[in-house]
Amino acid sequence: MKDKEYGAWLHPMRFLVGYKRIGMPRSQLEAALGVCIGIGISYFGVRSDEERGSLCVPFFSSRRLIKALSGNGIDAEVCDSGGAPALIASGRSRLGIPIGLILGITLIFFSGLFVWDIRVDGCERLTEAQVEETLGHCGLKVGSRIDGLDIDVIENRALILSDDISWISVNMRGTVANVEIRELDKALEEEKYDASNIVAGEGGVIEQLENIRGMAVVNVGDAVSEGQILISGIYGDELSGIGCTDAKGRVIARCEGSFSVEIPRKYQKKVYTGEVRCEKYLIFFKKEIKFFTNYRNSYTTCDKIDIVEYLSAPGGDDLPVGIRTVRYLEYTYEDAERSDEEMARIARYRADAMLVSLLCDGELLRKSVSIEMSEDVCLLNCRYRCLKDIAKKRPIEVTRQ
Repeated sequence: MKDKEYGAWLHPMRFLVGYKRIGMPRSQLEAALGVCIGIGISYFGVRSDEERGSLCVPFFSSRRLIKALSGNGIDAEVCDSGGAPALIASGRSRLGIPIGLILGITLIFFSGLFVWDIRVDGCERLTEAQVEETLGHCGLKVGSRIDGLDIDVIENRALILSDDISWISVNMRGTVANVEIRELDKALEEEKYDASNIVAGEGGVIEQLENIRGMAVVNVGDAVSEGQILISGIYGDELSGIGCTDAKGRVIARCEGSFSVEIPRKYQKKVYTGEVRCEKYLIFFKKEIKFFTNYRNSYTTCDKIDIVEYLSAPGGDDLPVGIRTVRYLEYTYEDAERSDEEMARIARYRADAMLVSLLCDGELLRKSVSIEMSEDVCLLNCRYRCLKDIAKKRPIEVTRQ
């Protein structure tokens, strides 16, 4: 297959109807498009270069279009064709071609009754295979009848079966089940101990205490330093008895801090060489078969562009059959220098990103920025004041007798 109308091959109706590419002088292409619109013929795949222009029209509309173009003084001719009619015309004596087309059409139309593919998005710790296994236990798997699926029941069962999924959504698009999940963030689950204190993760002035369990040993307005106990997990006295608990609570404090960002003037700039290498794969369900490549050795440094185009059913829904195209764009590095404006812009961008990281869920109250330029570097100094939760849990070792 030549590098031509992949869109026609990836859309069943275009393939079944077929197409012809009509060529004409570049200067007459715009007029030809107007003629198509005027006589009600749809077109696609418009191309042009310095001398020639062309467009694709349905196979059996080409003769009427050429006649209309000729009547408008446009010198047009058929320069290519494709799709089922072109295949049949080029192989009338081959019985296998029409039989294959009939089988293919039958497969396309009857395939809409079953799930052909399951695509999972949102996996981080879990693998797609693990999510698909869970869905299989819930009644959703490749080969399931679409009219027999109860999406609400499947989603609820998946949440009950999996301890790692906090949210799931199943959307059927034709024969493809698009599954989105959110994993349970176990890093955010509060660690539980027999006894613990809440200490200051950094220094600041206490502004608010919330949801306290244990005994607060600081008050609003107190200045605290890093590591100081804020909420004690030990309570009681010698008379009433000593007890311990797993302390908890939010301690909002006004904190101040500073940091620096340094941007060098000289750097290595990425420059594309113009060399492009390509691979093409036929996708069938989860399998990929490479059928084209224009190189043997890979580039040392390159960007990778990965595009997947799935074949569409007559209703516009995706089928699990398509073409994956992977392009590798070679680049090299060369020495370059930044201007003062570029260095300042990059420094401010990195400072903003660092502030977001430092504040987490806190609130920025104030910041001041100063920039110093030299021949070799741009130095940005930032001071900030914010409100943030400084509570940090520290376990207490309990010895039971």
